[in-house]
Amino acid sequence: MMTGVMGLDTFGHSPATSQDVAGIASATFLVLSPGVVLLGLQGGLPGIDIGSIALASALGPIESPMSWLAVPATIPALSLVLARAQPGLAAGSVLSVTDEAGGATRLALQPVDDIRALVGDLPPAVIGRIAGFIAARALGMFRRPDDAGLAGVCRSLAVLAGSAKRVATPIARCGEDTVFWSLPRGMAATPASSIVIGRQRFRQARHAAGALVLQDRRLEDGYLLPNDGGGPIHLAPAAAPLPTLAELARRSDAASRGLYRAAIGELARRAAEEEPIRRMLRDHQLLAPIQAVSQVAELEEPMGGALELALDDHGGGLFLRGWLRDPLGLIAQLSLHGSFGEQPLPTNLLTRFPRPDLVKKYAESPHGSPGIRAGFVAHLPQAAMRPSAQWRLKVRLTTGDQVVLVAPPAITSPLLTRDRILGSIAPSHVTAEILSRCIALPVERLHQHVMAARLPPEVVQFGTPVADPVISLIVPIYRNVHYLRHQLSAIARDPSLRQAELIYVLDSPEQREELEHMLRGYYGINRMPVTLIVQPTNYGYGSACNAGAAEARAPVLLLLNSDVVPTGRGWLRPMLDALAAAPKLAAVGPKLLFANGSLQHAGLYFEKPENGDWHNSHYYKGLPRYFPPAQRAREIPGITGAAFCVRRAAYRAVGGISTDYVVGDYEDSDLCLRLRADGGGIGYVPATELYHFERQSISLHTGYTKTLAATYNRGLHHRRWAGDMASLMARAWPAPGAADAAAIAAGPG
Repeated sequence: MMTGVMGLDTFGHSPATSQDVAGIASATFLVLSPGVVLLGLQGGLPGIDIGSIALASALGPIESPMSWLAVPATIPALSLVLARAQPGLAAGSVLSVTDEAGGATRLALQPVDDIRALVGDLPPAVIGRIAGFIAARALGMFRRPDDAGLAGVCRSLAVLAGSAKRVATPIARCGEDTVFWSLPRGMAATPASSIVIGRQRFRQARHAAGALVLQDRRLEDGYLLPNDGGGPIHLAPAAAPLPTLAELARRSDAASRGLYRAAIGELARRAAEEEPIRRMLRDHQLLAPIQAVSQVAELEEPMGGALELALDDHGGGLFLRGWLRDPLGLIAQLSLHGSFGEQPLPTNLLTRFPRPDLVKKYAESPHGSPGIRAGFVAHLPQAAMRPSAQWRLKVRLTTGDQVVLVAPPAITSPLLTRDRILGSIAPSHVTAEILSRCIALPVERLHQHVMAARLPPEVVQFGTPVADPVISLIVPIYRNVHYLRHQLSAIARDPSLRQAELIYVLDSPEQREELEHMLRGYYGINRMPVTLIVQPTNYGYGSACNAGAAEARAPVLLLLNSDVVPTGRGWLRPMLDALAAAPKLAAVGPKLLFANGSLQHAGLYFEKPENGDWHNSHYYKGLPRYFPPAQRAREIPGITGAAFCVRRAAYRAVGGISTDYVVGDYEDSDLCLRLRADGGGIGYVPATELYHFERQSISLHTGYTKTLAATYNRGLHHRRWAGDMASLMARAWPAPGAADAAAIAAGPG
C-alpha cells in the first residue's frame, strides 16, 4: 500500500507535464541512487485511486517499499512516487496499474536527466517539501541513512529551496566530532526534531531555542530541514578552527558566555534521553571548577550534617552518603542541587544507619546527641541524568535560614566509584533494605561499565606448548605468589602432568616482571612449558579464568587457585577417570585439605538462615581427613572454584564464569548452577587430594576485604538462584544431618 501526503497549500504553478502516448499514461522516471528511483506523475490516473494502487512490470509485481507524495502548488497536480530500485523499474518500461476497487491502466516510464528537470521552477517552499519527503523516507521506510546518491539529490533540492538568510553558524566543538551551532533568529524555542542532509548521508537532529548540537562533522555544509515553514537552513562550514566548549567558557565577553550557556543548556536538555549526550555533558562537567567541601560539624551548633559522598553511578543515578544531626528538630526540608537545577530530597528516600563515631564525637555537645542512626544512604536512580561535577545538599531550617553542605566531586572512574560505594558502610551496619534500595543497583551499573571497558590481555609463552594436552590447568594469580614455587615444583615432579597445558593468568599486572622472572627460571630448570596471560588490570577471578580458558586447547579445564598444592603425585587421574566414566557429569571437584590435614572441602551445598540469603557451605569442613562420609565419591550440588575440573565444551556452552560478581566469590557456585541448568551434573572425587591454603589472594584485595563485595555477591547469587537452590537442596542433596552426626560420633574406621 502506498501512502500519500495531501491537504497542502496551493501556489498556482504548473510544472513540466507528462504526456499520454497511444492511450497509455506516462510518468517521468529518475534513478536517484543505486537503491531508490523516483516517478513523477502529472494529472493523476483517471479512474484509479492512487491511494491504493499496485504496480507490476513484465517481470512481476513491483515490490515495496513505495511511498507517494501529492506535490502542492502544481496545476495539473503532480504526484511523486519513491520506490526501491528493482529490475522491473527502468526507463522505457510499461507498468500495469490496478487499485483495490478493480480499476486498471498502463503507465509508461519516460527518463529525465536529473531532479531539476522534474521540479522545474517550482516555488522554493515546494522544493523544500520534496527534499523533506525524500529525506524522511531515506531515514524511514528505505533505511538508507548513508545513501550518498539520495543525499546528493536532497542537498541539490535544499540548495534550490534555501535562503541566504537561513544560515546556522558553527560556534564551538563540544567533542572530537561534535559541533555546537547557533541557529537563525526566530526559530521556535520548543524542542524539535529535524532532518539534516549532508553531502553523503542523512541524520535526525534534535534542537531547541536556537541551539543545535550535531554529532557528525561530516554534515558541515549540509542543510537542516526544520518544520517551521521557513525553509532549509544551511550549516555553514567553519571559516577558522573552532574553539572547544571549555575555551568558550573561559572567555569574558557576554556574547561568548551566553553562547556557552546555550550549548550547555542544550546538552543538559538532551542528556536525560540520549546516553552519548549524557556522557558528553559529564565530560564537560569534569572540567568545571570544583568547590571546597563544606559541612556543619561544630559541637556548639544546634544542628549539623555532611554530604560525604554524592557519586554519579554512570547510568543516570546518584548515590548519596552522609549524616544529619538534629536533636532539636530544626531541619524542615532537604533539596539536592546540581549544575542544572534543584530537586527535592524527601527524607523517606534516606535510609538511616548507625554512626557510633558521631555519638562519641557529640557526647559533650550542649545541644544533645545525634542519635545512633545519624548516618544516611540513598540511591536516586535518575537524579543524575544531567550529570553534575559536584552536588550540594541544601538544608532549610524552621527559622527560614538555610545551610548548604557541599560534597566531594561526583564523577570518578566506574571502578573507583564502585569500590567507594561498596566501602561506604561497615558490613555490620548493612541491612537487606540498604543493600536492595541503595547498594545493589548502582554497583551493578558501575560493575557493568568496568567489565565493558576491559582491554585484551597479553600472552607470553615459555617453551613450546604441549602438542595435544589432555587437560589445561588455569591458575589465576592476584598478588599472592608465595605458594607458587611449591605448586610449580609439585606439578613438575608429577610425570602424569607432562601432557597437561599449564596456563597462569596474572590479574595484578604490576607483578609482571617478578612473575616472568620466576616462570622463566622454572622453565629453565624443569623444561615444562608455561603460558602466562597478563591482564591489563585487575578484573576479578571470573575474568581471569575466562581469559585462561580462551587460550586453553585441551578438552578438559582445571581451574586451580594459586594457593592450592598437591599432596602427592598422580592426583589428576581420578578426576579425569570420573569424567570419562560418567558422560553426564559436566564437572568434578577434589577433596581439599587445610594445612593441618583436616577437611576444607568435600563438596559444596547451599543453606539458608531463617531470615537471610542462601549461601554456600562445604560438606564436613573441619572434620578429619578420612571422615567416612567424605571418602565416598558421589554427585553433589556444587564444587568450589579452588579446584574446578570441567569439560571445556560444557564451560563454553554456558559462557564460562559469570563476570557479574565483584572481584570474587559465588562465581563458582553460579557456574555449577548454570552447568546444572544446561543439563550437566557435578561430581565429588575424594581420591584426588589437594591442600588449599584458603583465601590467600582475596585477603590481599582491599576492594574486597574492606567493602561490601561479599555481601553484594551473596545478594546477587541469591536473587539469581534462590529458587534453584531451594529445589536442589529439598530434592536431592540435603545438608549434613543426623546420619553424618552418627558417623562423627563413631569416629574414623
